[in-house]
Amino acid sequence: MSDGLDAPLLHGDEREIDLVELERAVQRAAVDLQRIVALIAQPYLRLLRQGTLGHWVPAPTWRLLVEIEEQAFADLGFQGRHAVAVRNGFARLAGSRLTGPNLDAPVDWQHDDDPLPAIYAIMRALVHEIDTSKHLNRHLY
Repeated sequence: MSDGLDAPLLHGDEREIDLVELERAVQRAAVDLQRIVALIAQPYLRLLRQGTLGHWVPAPTWRLLVEIEEQAFADLGFQGRHAVAVRNGFARLAGSRLTGPNLDAPVDWQHDDDPLPAIYAIMRALVHEIDTSKHLNRHLY
């Protein structure tokens, strides 16, 4: 029976976890998850980037974030590239109280719970990056 760890994460016959390799595996998975989320959220992020004065783009809803989370963690490539223990180590929206009872409510980007669900943190960074670049571009012209 498997314990969900890949062989490279284990050290020696005693099956001790190699913490350095585990940390590297988590970092690789986090970068991979960021890439996958950016691809899945691309239609919404494109709207944010293209939004100009006079064109209102609605804030993302919790439902959108939950759907992105489901798609990202169900991605077969992501599952195949990362050990179960690494994938299961990410905080998830599905297991948090951040979403509240109304999934159609706009996302509140002000949460700083520890740990933040991975998808929430990734999407917040992507939205913030777009907002910052739009703000800078307005001041340049």
